[in-house]
Amino acid sequence: MRQLLLSVLILVFTYTSSAGVTLPEKTLCYEARYHYGFVKIYAGNAYITVRLDADRFTGTLNGKSIPIGHRVYAISDTLIATIADGSGPAKENVIYENGWYTKPPARRPTIDFTNPSKYRTINGEGTLDASSGTMEAVAISTDMLALFYYFKDIDFPSLAAGQKTDIAINLPDGDVQQLIIVYEDDDNYNGRDTYRVNFTYSYHGVMSKYPVTVQLDKATRLPLLFSTDIRIGHIELILKG
Repeated sequence: MRQLLLSVLILVFTYTSSAGVTLPEKTLCYEARYHYGFVKIYAGNAYITVRLDADRFTGTLNGKSIPIGHRVYAISDTLIATIADGSGPAKENVIYENGWYTKPPARRPTIDFTNPSKYRTINGEGTLDASSGTMEAVAISTDMLALFYYFKDIDFPSLAAGQKTDIAINLPDGDVQQLIIVYEDDDNYNGRDTYRVNFTYSYHGVMSKYPVTVQLDKATRLPLLFSTDIRIGHIELILKG
């Protein structure tokens, strides 16, 4: 269940700036749902705030589960980056990123990022017990904030169905990550005209095994739905409001 919840919470994203893209500060709430056969459960909420100041992008994600077993699972991500435009695909240059993970007891679900024994971060801070798979999920959830920029920047009407956009992400430690966004086709979701796209991130040079499908509102370019299939079922994040 821990991996389930983290997989739910990581279906969200991060990123930067270019002339022609405007991202006034806004906070969006996504409801997480889990489906397995006929079983459908509400799993928690994730709140995303994005802001673009000139060429500087800031994104944050805060997500918390309902009580699962005897614990609540929560993450908090921050990404600050700039984007360099050129003749080819934009390049993302990360200035700062970090993701916090915690799992307080359900009877007293206080999120505490001041006591190192209560948390673990993707930068190696804190002493909370957390698997490598868990921290990979938190790292990808931080990276993904940038998609709010790219979904506004990419000229989807000019793309052919199945066309890919490859984006390089330069990390502060010199590592380079890859993001692949695929325009699948025009679609309709809950009565709204959408672009159906999917994306996949790399982690330490290996592409994720679970691409995420997005229903992107044509009018606003906001993701209405994120969905993916994992070993234990189907996970969705649905924009509220």
